[in-house]
Amino acid sequence: MGLSAGAAEVRITPPIGVDLCGYGSRPGPSVAVHDDLWAHALVLDDGATRLALIALDLLSTDFAFDRVLRTAVSRAISLPPEQILINCSHTHAGPMTSGAMRTGGADEAYLSTLPSLIAGATAEAAGRLERVRLRYGTAPMRVGINRRERLEDGRIVLGRNPSGVVDDEVRVVTVERSTGTPLAVLFHHACHGTTLSGTNRMITAEWMGAANARLRERFDAVPFFLQGCAGQTNPDCPEPNFEGVERLGALAYHAVVRAITEARPLDGTRLAAAWERIALPLQDPPNVETVRAELAQAEQEAERARQEGAHPYWVRALESLVPKTRRILELAERGESGLSVPFQIQALALGELAMVGLSGEVFLEFAHQIAAESPYPTTWVLGYANGCQCYVPTAEALSEGGYEGADSFRWYGILPLAPHAGDEMAAGAVRLLNRLRKKESA
Repeated sequence: MGLSAGAAEVRITPPIGVDLCGYGSRPGPSVAVHDDLWAHALVLDDGATRLALIALDLLSTDFAFDRVLRTAVSRAISLPPEQILINCSHTHAGPMTSGAMRTGGADEAYLSTLPSLIAGATAEAAGRLERVRLRYGTAPMRVGINRRERLEDGRIVLGRNPSGVVDDEVRVVTVERSTGTPLAVLFHHACHGTTLSGTNRMITAEWMGAANARLRERFDAVPFFLQGCAGQTNPDCPEPNFEGVERLGALAYHAVVRAITEARPLDGTRLAAAWERIALPLQDPPNVETVRAELAQAEQEAERARQEGAHPYWVRALESLVPKTRRILELAERGESGLSVPFQIQALALGELAMVGLSGEVFLEFAHQIAAESPYPTTWVLGYANGCQCYVPTAEALSEGGYEGADSFRWYGILPLAPHAGDEMAAGAVRLLNRLRKKESA
């Protein structure tokens, strides 16, 4: 019957004055809008199956808010939730939208508007369905650098590791009308939205938004940035300023244009979706004495920050560690073991292209592993999809420690993942892809 699609977008820029997310030590709330934040919606229909792909210029969502968004979209277009994929760009200069790793105060009035805005844009896209064809291309692109730097004393810090793994290409799908003009441009890459440091107080969609703006103007189409597994990748921009944002955005834009120029037809006429909730194993709690010492330290650091008049952002961030550490102490005192954290995996098939959505800050090695073992010729692996539960480092990174391998779990309020957790996640994704492929060919 062929493929139909519709696309729409809506501004989701919060009001000036909201707290920004992503950094605990920001010196204050937002003071201006540098550029708008957007929700982008694409609805695809092959006559038998309908899918919705939503890209948000936000840091991430937790499972509770993801459920609210997914329910609103589901009702708006009468689509089962498992056929809706929501991916966040992971900009660190947007509003607080997740309770999992809160570093600022949430604007509840703003959050209450998001479900209807996003559902409305998706319904608008569904109302614009027209016959389309897909084209697929890639081009070399590197906007990021591996940030796990090893110091001379062996410690791993957030820095620059030029020899570490990093995404080195952009993957692009154009959704074209029968006239050959694009109605949507999708591009997929893995890199944090952290060109700017925690000193920035302007709302911005970051380098990804800068690339989207250029694509929107060039093609008069809805642009979609789909964030990949950027767990250990930061923008390669030593100076945290908007010149760097624009430079990386321009670099991405030109790479996307090159990929479009060299694109080939993509068979996307058969759509399918699958969803699975799994449990990622956690390490057992440390001994009681160790956790009590960590709790005392967390309480002292929060009190010291209050006494020294630190900014409320940092005070709130430190205060949040106290109840999180207290919960870990309770687990240790009860002698708990064999614990796990819920995790969501989604797979969509657009003909010969598969998209995997993972609900975490996943290391890039797992994206490579999943794509290599996928039964589909082309597989995109997205992080920050359908909620974000925690970092998912490799076993090596967990043993090395550093922010992603150790400290991040304190901020997320959970125990560190077990060394084999990432492998279980990757195996679950491949299992889901195989199930989807088998379902397609049945």
